[in-house]
Amino acid sequence: MTTPYIPYLRHMVGHARVMAVGVTVLLLNENHEILVERRADNGLYCLPGGSLDLDETILEGMRRELREETGIDCTDFTLFSIRSGSKTDFRYPNGDVTNYVDLNFIAHVKGKNIPLKSDGESTSLQFLSLSALPDSSLWTPGTWSIVEKYKAGNFALTID
Repeated sequence: MTTPYIPYLRHMVGHARVMAVGVTVLLLNENHEILVERRADNGLYCLPGGSLDLDETILEGMRRELREETGIDCTDFTLFSIRSGSKTDFRYPNGDVTNYVDLNFIAHVKGKNIPLKSDGESTSLQFLSLSALPDSSLWTPGTWSIVEKYKAGNFALTID
């Protein structure tokens, strides 16, 4: 049994800047379209993901976040990049500031018309072709760099 870490931590430190481990997935369907999520809290676009809970493995957390946010159950993830440092700071609308160590994955889901269901964290979920992606200025900080890396065909693991 895992403990939801961020609420546990925020109970102790309030809105102060904290470090957490984040997981994100660039999920592709059979048409090579990317699953894009529009956040309910700030209206920006992102890829599915979130923070690890206490006692949760990285893959458990990735599967949980993807299932919670999209309804998709996926088991095969490939590590794509690791990002850290001040560029991964995220300020939430409620004032919380989190500095993430982001583990970014690529995964594939079979099918072209995959049913999606949101847990309320997003206002829309849709698979989009590379040419139909929203402008880079409409994405959460740091997320667009994952998409750019994929678009450039750079599949080597990068750590920065």
